[in-house]
Order: sequence, then C-alpha cells, then structure tokens
Amino acid sequence: MRLMTKPMTKPMTKPMTRRTIRLGVVCIVCAAFAAVSSTIACSAPTDAAIAQVSVRGTWSYVGNESGRATSSVGTLVLSQDSTVRFSGTLDANETDDRGQITRLLAVVSGRTIDATLVDFDVVLDPTVTRRHTGSARGDSLTGTWIELSSSGIAASGTFRAHRVRAQ
Repeated sequence: MRLMTKPMTKPMTKPMTRRTIRLGVVCIVCAAFAAVSSTIACSAPTDAAIAQVSVRGTWSYVGNESGRATSSVGTLVLSQDSTVRFSGTLDANETDDRGQITRLLAVVSGRTIDATLVDFDVVLDPTVTRRHTGSARGDSLTGTWIELSSSGIAASGTFRAHRVRAQ
C-alpha cells in the first residue's frame, strides 16, 4: 500500500513594509485604548465618591399624586456613609381619593448627584417602584416622582420631606 502525499509548498511570504508595521501599531494602540475605555466606562466612580450632601436621618415625608386626591404621609429613614449612596425605608399611610387608607412599607435606595440633587427609588413591591428626583437643601427634600410598574408609568406626583432628626 502506497500513500500518496502532496508535495509540500512553501507558504507565500511578503516582506513587512512600513505600512504593515504602522497598521499593526495602530491596531495595538486602538485595542489598548478600547480596553482602558471599557474599564473606565464600566467602573462607577461615583460609587466611592465623597458625598457633597448628607441625607442621613429621619424625615417626615409627604407625597401627592398628580391629577388625583391621593397622598402618602409617613416617615422616611435614610442611612448614608461618606459616599453618595444611601438606603433606607419608607413607612407611610396612603389615602386615596375615596378615603381608603393603605399602609406603605417600602425599601429605599439612591444617590446624591451633586451638592443638592438626589435620585432615589422607593420600591413598594417587586413590581412597583416610585422613582424620586429632587433637591436637598439643609433639612428639606423636595421634588417629583413617577411610579413605574410592570406595565409602564402608572402614576406621577410631587414629594416633600423635612428632616426631623439627623443620625
């Protein structure tokens, strides 16, 4: 039995030109830039940033729904270390336009954006979140909220809070 083999051919090789070398260097530089850019973009520098405003404490909270006579009145308790991130709870009674009262117990998480702006979520249950945006000045928090549900924006309104005790 005889094996037929194909004669080995020499691979085609071209000498490296200046253009080929420049193209290779450009590719390496672009890849390095992309790696550094994606690392910077994926990290959250504000997570460890020092807060310019403190929202830590116990707040008297009032929220009003736009277009309806529904209001929520209760206590917002927030914890915050020296970073921009904060978390806490909201314990409130919500009175609807028919006078029905519902107790709201919610988890709060958010961040301070600068020396006055705040952004936080009040999670009423796994499918309903009220996104709050507003400003903090001294012992006062004011702003607007929108209620996000699994079907989209369900409601919106305004809120205000007054710090009754700093922690």
